[in-house]
Amino acid sequence: MAIAVVTPSIVGALSCQKDSYLQTLETEVVACDEYIPPKGNPQNGKAKSKKSTDPSKVNGNAESATQRTWMIEFADSVLFPEGGGQPTDYGFITPLGVKGMSAIPIENIQRHGLRCVHFSPAPLEIGMKVKQTVYYARRWDFMQQHTGQHLLSAIMDGMDLPTLGWSMGQSGETNYVELPRKPTDAEIVRIQQECNAVIRENLPVTVETPEGKGSSSLPADYDGEKGVVRFIKIGDLDYNACCGTHLKQTSHIGLILLHHTQSIRGTNCRLFFTAGDRAINMATESINGLRNIAISLSSSAAPEEVAAKVQGLSEQLSEARKREKRMLSGIAKFEAQQIKETLQCAVGAFSHRADDGLDFLNLVLIELRDVLKGKGVVVLCTGDTKTPGSLVITGKTELVEGLSAKVKDIVKAAKGGGRGEKWQGKVTEWQKGEIEALKTAVEEL
Repeated sequence: MAIAVVTPSIVGALSCQKDSYLQTLETEVVACDEYIPPKGNPQNGKAKSKKSTDPSKVNGNAESATQRTWMIEFADSVLFPEGGGQPTDYGFITPLGVKGMSAIPIENIQRHGLRCVHFSPAPLEIGMKVKQTVYYARRWDFMQQHTGQHLLSAIMDGMDLPTLGWSMGQSGETNYVELPRKPTDAEIVRIQQECNAVIRENLPVTVETPEGKGSSSLPADYDGEKGVVRFIKIGDLDYNACCGTHLKQTSHIGLILLHHTQSIRGTNCRLFFTAGDRAINMATESINGLRNIAISLSSSAAPEEVAAKVQGLSEQLSEARKREKRMLSGIAKFEAQQIKETLQCAVGAFSHRADDGLDFLNLVLIELRDVLKGKGVVVLCTGDTKTPGSLVITGKTELVEGLSAKVKDIVKAAKGGGRGEKWQGKVTEWQKGEIEALKTAVEEL
């Protein structure tokens, strides 16, 4: 008796695409091959793509690179393969009628031409019956973002703001659409209002697969003649080709929340947004974060009062920095005067300030600029034991060169250079006794 050959469903006609609200599916294995990673660099010197179909890189898990992986194809799939700007579904496969075999987690499903390939940490026998289960919370989130983007783009198309591209953020992240120009503040308010008005209208979201109708947005490796070209229709508002999973009605989007804009590539602009539960969660986090900031500022949680408090702190900080600069300038003048007095009776002078930085040293040098012309040598340093610091040697050329040569032996972590009357360097970490040894070397000149 001949064994019936099962023809697998192609991408475009998978159960997850026919009914995106379906959460489980019983099907069978039609192919299982071990995944062999490509040798060398598969990019061949070209720019890396944004997403990788290499299962060893899917979750950033270094251990998975050494684990064996199998590419499994089923007669059908309730798990959506990455595509159309939508990430892969997560889920698990439960073998049916097999004792002692636990569910297999699946976190990478890819489209290879018309095939739907599931990357699995364990092999399955061809013909085995299985039950597929999708992590529906993840699917629901992605559908809210994806259908939300279709609606958002449809509204903006009517405002001379065509969508040039888009990116769906991972769970908990913002998405963005790329536009040819930055929308005005008034346009952003209008876009958000119109999007949420359509959501409340509860328009139907349907899928059509008209024969003979192609699309210029199909991937290069998808056979439009043998495959299924899907069009997502939102009432009479929008009609666009898309392979992704979508909601059945606009009310299920929940809401669309616009965030901020970012200018890129000349006049282009990214408009960031979230939709549905993700938008609610992010808004809740923002409200709680604002409340915590308000508590630390002894302020109410009203955004305008928090903003006023932050502005006040910013002004106080600016004034404090001005006072600090004036104080440092005064200290630098005092330090320079001490150095001048030392040079009246010695060849070299040493100054160490543990808590100040290179800016302070430069202030001291400004005060000394008319004193060191061809006379003596000065060593200025900052930092302390087990901490980094700065080091400057300035003065008579031969003295600077001689002392800078000794620095390499005295201060092990000093790196720098110079020529003539100035040598400047950094100390990545002062060791015990090095500052004192450097001071002694100067005093012995």
